[in-house]
Amino acid sequence: MKRIICMLLAAYMAVSLCACASNAQKAPEDAGPIRLVWWTYISTSAPNALDEVLEKANAISAEKIGVTVDMQFKNAEQFTLDLNTGDYYDMTFSCDWCNNFDNNAREGYYYDLTELVRSETPALYDAVGSWWGIGSLGDRIYGVPMLKDLGAEVFFRINSDYFEGEKGMELPESMDFSELEPMLKIWKEDHPNEYPLYMTQSGLSGMFQCHERIVGSYLVIPYSKTGTPEGTKIIPVWEDEDYMNMLRCLHRWYELGYINPDAATTTDMPYSLLTPVRSGTAWTGYKGWSNPETVGFNVKLVRYIGPNMSRSTQQGSLIAVNAAASEEHARACLRYMELLYTDREFRDLLAYGIEGKHFNYYEGTVIRTQQGSDDYLMDNFVTGPAVSASVVSASEEILADSDQWTKVYEEYENARQSDTRGFSFDGSSTDAVRAALSALWENYRSELVTGTVDPDETIKEIEKQMRATGLDQVREEAQRQLDDYLANMQ
Repeated sequence: MKRIICMLLAAYMAVSLCACASNAQKAPEDAGPIRLVWWTYISTSAPNALDEVLEKANAISAEKIGVTVDMQFKNAEQFTLDLNTGDYYDMTFSCDWCNNFDNNAREGYYYDLTELVRSETPALYDAVGSWWGIGSLGDRIYGVPMLKDLGAEVFFRINSDYFEGEKGMELPESMDFSELEPMLKIWKEDHPNEYPLYMTQSGLSGMFQCHERIVGSYLVIPYSKTGTPEGTKIIPVWEDEDYMNMLRCLHRWYELGYINPDAATTTDMPYSLLTPVRSGTAWTGYKGWSNPETVGFNVKLVRYIGPNMSRSTQQGSLIAVNAAASEEHARACLRYMELLYTDREFRDLLAYGIEGKHFNYYEGTVIRTQQGSDDYLMDNFVTGPAVSASVVSASEEILADSDQWTKVYEEYENARQSDTRGFSFDGSSTDAVRAALSALWENYRSELVTGTVDPDETIKEIEKQMRATGLDQVREEAQRQLDDYLANMQ
């Protein structure tokens, strides 16, 4: 009798455990069109007009493919929390810098789409084309790349009204970082109480894109080494001379009064619209910073880095499917993504809102209305591929090239391609050491990237502390993994 009771209890516990597991990852019941839970990214809060736009989008997708979505916006912290607690989703935004794609795919969170995407959605498979490696680990596909700008291009955003209009200078299409100094000097002479390179503790946006980050921000491979024997050699960031030279320039400019004295500690940009030089990551032909009505002056983009391309730059936006989703829902996710790639008007609806209310078409491009800017403004890559959406013009006077993406991707043919060939470091064996190293680097980062301290002197102390903490151990493990990875690809 005791044995029978034990067996019954064991069976009951097994059933209970299965029930608990299924509750953590349980899809909603579908009545009518398949309803998908879609997690996507936003840094603040969902746009005001989201419900109105989704209602229209769901009516279209229900009719065309029998699918609707419940779009839920999350910030980086919410992604991590909800994924770990087992909240249900069907498809999710994933990338290199938020809801990390490689880690989540490696841990088994994402559905293997390798065969299904070919059989269910051939038009989607063809649209992504040669870029499927972005969403793959080994030879298996775990995410659908939302194609956008894939190469890192970093630009100075320069007040052309002042430098070209008032001073008669000719701003080039590209320049070396150090060549900015004469412009800063001119502005400072005319505006002695202002700072031409005003910045917050984050420093200049995109400046690190001169190298590929392999482990955190401190173990890298410079793009300048691409195609040489050093193109697969992992080094500490301070051995990247291109990066160090930019830090040296920043320190000189700080001492000359071109950078605000509180740059390393402030998070406020009190006169961002009047700052004559800023930095940003974009792509050739981008017009989003060019409207004088919103920026305060006409902007000329002058590239100083790129285009450089690596796995991290390519993984700016993917959509992955929950490994716990049913095959029916996985198929529905792929059909929805196929619609995003193949139906321009549907894609524009999710990207920009409702035509005639949030935006208007003009000369093959999109111009946002004020209501659109107020109620439905966000990065369009969080709702699908940028390349299948219409290009945004700043105004009727400042038109973007409607064929912009074709030209951007043509330029990528000459981009510097990382020699790491899609390598992704598995840091699970060095978690504690990497956490300590990251903390050390962060202690100094703001002062370095704002020019507040002498980089050569400061790096001496950083190097001493990081090597004592285990930097060489992590670098050797990363190098071993990279060497093995490349050997297995031969």
